[in-house]
Amino acid sequence: MKVYFLEHVINVAKKGEIKEVSSGYASNFLFKKNLAKPYTRELEKSLKNKEKKQEANRVELIANRHNIVDELNWKKIVFKLKTWTGSKVYWWVWEKDVIREVKKQFKINLEKKHIYMPSGHIKKIWEEFVYVKLWKDVMAKITVIVEASNS
Repeated sequence: MKVYFLEHVINVAKKGEIKEVSSGYASNFLFKKNLAKPYTRELEKSLKNKEKKQEANRVELIANRHNIVDELNWKKIVFKLKTWTGSKVYWWVWEKDVIREVKKQFKINLEKKHIYMPSGHIKKIWEEFVYVKLWKDVMAKITVIVEASNS
């Protein structure tokens, strides 16, 4: 039985791989633990569409990388987060948060691999530079500001 792996299963397959496994192993272990799902024609079409969208986005980023960097360079993104005990926040600012805000404010679709946070995830009220690397020679510098929210 062919299955599509939703998660990495040690010594079996990595996330996103399609492998042939026994039907018993698939139904009794992989499907029950939501580690994989059956590889069907619908799933195949869905994966191909997703791959086409990702490729189109990649081509667009490469073609417009200099314009995108000019638009993003030295911009500021502000996050308002709940705090406790001074400057510690309940939630950290991750790459996905930066990606979501860039998409919302600038209408630019980025991926996690494009975001570089030098000191890791932002865990307190802070102002930090985050880099957006679109190509070997093209990088933008964004200021991420984490402020305490009033609520």
